[in-house]
Amino acid sequence: MNDEAPSGAEDRAEDFDQEAEARKGSASSIGLPGFMKSAARTAAVLNSIDRKWAPLLRQTRWLESTRRSMGLTTGAYQAALDAQRRYQEIAGPVLALPGDLNAISDWHGRINDVVRSVSLPRTLLDQLAAAAAFFLPANLSGLDTGDLSTVLDMGADDGLSLAWAPRTEIVKALLPLGTRTERHALLCERRDDVLDDIDASLKIITHPELTDLVTLLSSASHTARAGFSEGAQALAGNVLETTMKRHGNAWIRRSFPQVAYLKGSHHGTISSALDDADDWGDLKLLQFKPYLVLAGMRNAFGPGATQDTFNRHLGAHEASPDTYRPEFVLPAILLAHALLRVLNQDLEHPDDEEGDA
Repeated sequence: MNDEAPSGAEDRAEDFDQEAEARKGSASSIGLPGFMKSAARTAAVLNSIDRKWAPLLRQTRWLESTRRSMGLTTGAYQAALDAQRRYQEIAGPVLALPGDLNAISDWHGRINDVVRSVSLPRTLLDQLAAAAAFFLPANLSGLDTGDLSTVLDMGADDGLSLAWAPRTEIVKALLPLGTRTERHALLCERRDDVLDDIDASLKIITHPELTDLVTLLSSASHTARAGFSEGAQALAGNVLETTMKRHGNAWIRRSFPQVAYLKGSHHGTISSALDDADDWGDLKLLQFKPYLVLAGMRNAFGPGATQDTFNRHLGAHEASPDTYRPEFVLPAILLAHALLRVLNQDLEHPDDEEGDA
């Protein structure tokens, strides 16, 4: 791949083929004064671009390192770089020009309009969508910042996880509801749909160290459908505990290596990671999804003799009608499901090629 700046207008035309011809005609119609006044001026412009592109070249090297750490497909990574380079090839020369050309009204806006109007092949969109999965679960990828903040608040307040399930429609229906009671009522009303989404999501988990736990959580889902809520909650809680013991604590420490962890319990490890992020404001990009999974788990492993949300410890050691409630069933299954899904992405698969992230 050649990441160097184009050497002139003819090279840019060759790079862009028919798309470049259309944009060139659009640019000439704007009437750029002195755009090609002299060869010396052109050389000065290109030198200016080279200087301005130095940070971009450094960023490209950083992107390559990031790609390896994220495990992006080559196609998705190449698509992202190509899109960035095309934008810079169109906008860079004009933004680098001094004085008279920089005064042209709305040129940058026009360039953005051109870029937005370009039709992308379906395969490229599919690749970019696949890359987005490294940052957000698919069922949350269409939400804005405010919605994501509400999802995190629901995790902390209600002790549940909405990562990968349920479907986006149900997540959006939960967002405007103001109380935990209203949210639990909606989840119970859509119980079968939520369980359908969980069952479909569990089929994606293929790591051999997780498959037995997936089978057990699927049984918890079937038990819930049959109306045996206590059995479903107990089974989901034990799957969550076992998954944390075998893989969860190590995964948290890998995901948040900067944290000074408290020794001991699952709750201490979870709380250390959540508290260090300062309400997710200090997270790195790749840490958002792990934080999203953890947000509801603090309550599940929290101390105390009573709790108004699902608590695995109380269910195991203080069984009573108070610790086994119908409204705890779906949160328990959703928490265990989300942890299994994120571990399926995090754990190294036996068939991974050497050198792949």
